[in-house]
Parts: sequence; structure tokens; C-alpha cells
Amino acid sequence: MLLVSKLRAGGHLYYLAPTGSPDRPGVERPGRWVGRGAERLELAGAVDPASLEAVLCARHPLTGDQLGAGPGRVSITAFDLTFCAPKSVSLLHALGPDEVTDAVRAGHEEAVRTALDYVEGHALAVRRMEPAVGRVPVPVEPLPAAAFLHRCSRDLDPHLHEHVLIPNVGRGPEGEWSALDGRGVYAHRAATEAVYHAQLRYELTRALGVAWGPLDRGRADICGIEAPVREEFSGRSAAIVFNLAEHGLLDGRAARSARAAEVAALATRAPKDLEVTHEELRPWWAERARCVGLGPRHLEAVLDRVPKRALSVRHESLADARPFEASLVAAIADAVQAQYPEEWPFARRHVVRAWAASRPLGEQGAVIEEGVDRFLVSSYVADAGGATGRQWTDGPGVAERHHRLEGRTLSEELDGGAWLQRDTERRQLEQMLARRGLPSGPEQERSRIRSVDRGEEVGLELGW
Repeated sequence: MLLVSKLRAGGHLYYLAPTGSPDRPGVERPGRWVGRGAERLELAGAVDPASLEAVLCARHPLTGDQLGAGPGRVSITAFDLTFCAPKSVSLLHALGPDEVTDAVRAGHEEAVRTALDYVEGHALAVRRMEPAVGRVPVPVEPLPAAAFLHRCSRDLDPHLHEHVLIPNVGRGPEGEWSALDGRGVYAHRAATEAVYHAQLRYELTRALGVAWGPLDRGRADICGIEAPVREEFSGRSAAIVFNLAEHGLLDGRAARSARAAEVAALATRAPKDLEVTHEELRPWWAERARCVGLGPRHLEAVLDRVPKRALSVRHESLADARPFEASLVAAIADAVQAQYPEEWPFARRHVVRAWAASRPLGEQGAVIEEGVDRFLVSSYVADAGGATGRQWTDGPGVAERHHRLEGRTLSEELDGGAWLQRDTERRQLEQMLARRGLPSGPEQERSRIRSVDRGEEVGLELGW
């Protein structure tokens, strides 16, 4: 699950409190700097309170220079993106031996990093004035983000989640700093969540050989950690459901509206315990798990159910991973069609969500992005034109171009590869890949992408 909330002045103290103070040890690790802004400013390692306060007040964390609007001019200091692992993943992290706990945490952190990279590349924007159009979203250079890993819920149940604070200020292409266009963060929330869960499944399958249950809106639980066990450790969820039922706001087990669920969550929210450590809770969790059938032997049987993926690098490109076959583009088209009617105009973020949410064993974010780019220039896709009423296209945030499905015929296949029949398609694809630094031209021997001239047909052979 991914929760998005707005942070106001002083709200960052909530995230610093569990990390301790000079007179009290912390129950959670210090936050860590993440994102492109952190890389650009060479900020790494633990988040220090002074630097965090600086970026949230739109000041440069190293020089102290004011960036854009000063304190008091912008009421929202940051967006909190909270990435929540499925309950079964939280239980494996909490109850497993140290090497399993470390692998789960590493997989979760890599999934968060991948999802944040998607957010910074596609969801974040600032608005600038364009003649005859008005204020439109344009690309942004963000400030460093801060990530705070928490391991239990307010009811002291295992709950692996991470708060990523994205400062509400960024620099536009012309060099001026201003508040972010927050609409993009919310518009891309579902796609970001799907990328996080797909990468998480991929990482844990690769490292631990776990198998996954049925997908539900892009999320899945680990096979072997079944519903009765998950419910035993879902005190917060039970309290929210009880509150909704008391007020007649349930349809079955689901809230009638997202707003009702949000109000119930706030009404049942207890203060966070900053005294009990994770190490002190583990024996209690282990005994409760044993009583509902998840003892050490059962937990061990959860692992190595499927072959582990042997990878020596963090990312593998589609170019290195497997042939780009017509069936892959068809699979993306099927995933989109399953979620959106053919006549409904969809943007790139909808394709990302549909495909990432349809991968049972997960997928790397880089592979998802490259596959989606190739799908969008295939013969399955047509420009939706003015169907959305937008006057801008191909921008970040809410300014993405809209498309529609164009039928079920893919371009000619040859030698296991998919052909792009038109030279315009080749140029579009090369531009898409070049924007993300991926191999894009006929000269790229490593990816074995090459131009093909067959009489009047000039295309791009994608048969790796």
C-alpha cells in the first residue's frame, strides 16, 4: 500500500522522535537521504535534524541559502509517501532469522528506491506560464528526500513501512525555485504503488525464493503465511473496521468511501510507543505466531519455494534480459485492456500501473519502464487527441499525453522480434529511451537494436 499525505511546519518532528535524542535511545534507525537531489548534493547516510529542517524550510542543506518562497509562504512543507509492505512480508521480516530479516529489509528499501525514482522521473513537476495555454507542469529538479524506516504499527504489530518525505520545493528548467505541482503526486500514486510492489516481489523472489498468492490490485502476500496469521497481527485494521461498522459505514469488509476509512483511521489512532524496542517485541510476536500455526519450521517452509534468480547486478535491462517478443507487448496491452475500456483515454502512468500490477512474481522497475515505452509506440496505441481536454502533452505530473487502444494487430514479426513499421515510431522510441539514458540508437551494439531497411519499410528490429 502507498499512502500520500501532506506535511506542515513542524510535522517532521514525528519522524525524528523514534530515532532517539541525546537523553533517550531510539527505537528506530535514523532516517537516510534518498533520491536524485541527495545524489546531486552528495548527501548520503543518516539524516541529521538540522539539514532536514533546512530542506523543509526551502533552504539549501549545505549552504543555508533560501530557495524560492521563504518560511510561512508555503503551508505544505513536504509530501509524505508511506510505502507499506504486505502483512506477510512484515511478518517474515519480524519473525525470520537475521539473514532473512536483512534480505527482506534490503528488498523493501530497493523497492522504495525504485518507486521514488519513478516519482521523481514522472510525477514531480512545477508549474510555469506558457503563452496561450496558461500555467502548465514542467520538469523539476527536486531537493533531497528523507526516508524513515518503521517496523511496527501503533498497536505494536509487525508493520514494515517507510516514510519518504519529499520537500515541497523544486527548481524548474529556467533555474527558478518554487512549490511543487502536487497534483502529479496524487495522479501517479497508483502507478507508484504498483512499481513498489512489483519490485518488492521481484527482490524477495530473487533473494529468498518465496512464492506469492493471488494478486489483489497489484499486491500479493507470501504463500505459507495465510489469512488467519495475518489477521492475528492486524490490530490496526481490526480497529478501523470496528469503528466503520459502529457508524454503519461498511460494505462487507470495505469502507464505503476512502474518506470514511481515513476518518476511522484517525479516530482509532493511538500515540506511538517510543519505549518498546523491536528486539523486545520479537519474542512476544514469535509466541503469538506459534499459537496460530506459524512456528519456526512453518516459517522456514515459506522460503525456497521457487528457484531464486541469480543476478550479480542490481538492474538488468530488457536488452540484456530476454528477447523483446511480440508477446510481451501483447501482455502489456492485455493488462491495460483488463483495467481500462478501449474507448477510455489512458496516460503512461495507467500503463505502468496495469502492467506492474499484473506481474505475479514481480518485475524490476527499469524493465517495466522500458517495456511501457515500447508498448506506447507499438501499433496497439493511438493518440487520444483532444479527448481529455488538455492543451499540453508529454509533460510530467498530470501533463502526460493520453492514448487509446488501437485494436489487436501488432506490427510484423521477424526472427523472434517485433517490427516497428514507421520511421516515426523508431524516432519516438529512441527519444523515450534517451530521456532515461537507455541505449536508443542503431549504433548501440550492446542492446542489438538496429535499423532495418526492407524496401519501403523502415523500422527498428527489437529482436534481442
